[in-house]
Amino acid sequence: MEAARDRLRSLRDRRTKRVEAGPAMGLRIGFAEASADYARGTNELPVQIALVDALGPGDVFVDVGANVGFFSLLAARLVGPAGAVYAIEPVPANVRRVEANARRNRFDNVTTIAAAATERTGTTTLVLAVHPGGAAVASAGSPPDPAGTLDVRTVSIDDLVATGQIRPPDVIKIDVEGAELDVLVGCATTLRAHRPVVVCEVDGRDDRSVGAKRAEVAGVLEAEGYVIDVLDPAYDAADWHVAHFVARPHGGDR
Repeated sequence: MEAARDRLRSLRDRRTKRVEAGPAMGLRIGFAEASADYARGTNELPVQIALVDALGPGDVFVDVGANVGFFSLLAARLVGPAGAVYAIEPVPANVRRVEANARRNRFDNVTTIAAAATERTGTTTLVLAVHPGGAAVASAGSPPDPAGTLDVRTVSIDDLVATGQIRPPDVIKIDVEGAELDVLVGCATTLRAHRPVVVCEVDGRDDRSVGAKRAEVAGVLEAEGYVIDVLDPAYDAADWHVAHFVARPHGGDR
């Protein structure tokens, strides 16, 4: 019965393909309106490589801003059945796509959390975007292509860990369109107690604004004893600029 449902979902979403190259090669992904780079396997390749370096069997990965789940799928492969992947995503359509993609690949180690990760558990307004990965919590500002609003649940990683809803993470990936500092405030206890590696994206209209954001977010992590490694650019210069970095706990072995 479940296999029949999977086939029906694949027919509904004709943009279901096997990833052609890279660390995620062979995984099946339905990516809807999201970037075709997912299917090519070229999406944010420096981030993919960083996850390969940081994750191993049995590890726990928290994907904050999971979109359609590309990095959740890659992590699910890397951590194996003894590991766990928690995909935190506030856009309902994307949550459904993450769940469908996990089923397509028969990953039982992926759990979706339909919420926005912020500094506290509660509710907030999400500003939707034309780009499927561009939604942002209203407190972080509006995306460049706003497409309405939606009230969503919020969670903090500290609360999720403290209440046993998720296992303490080994790696956290943050892609939240300007709300990076809120996520870090909401996982401050987790950072101090469990010392996960943090892979973070910052973006903006130009290199100057991106550099300022990166310095601010990295500064918070450095104050917690983390060492910052800026990743190679994942995109050519365009109208919207994106940068990634990895933060590792000082003296850690990851």
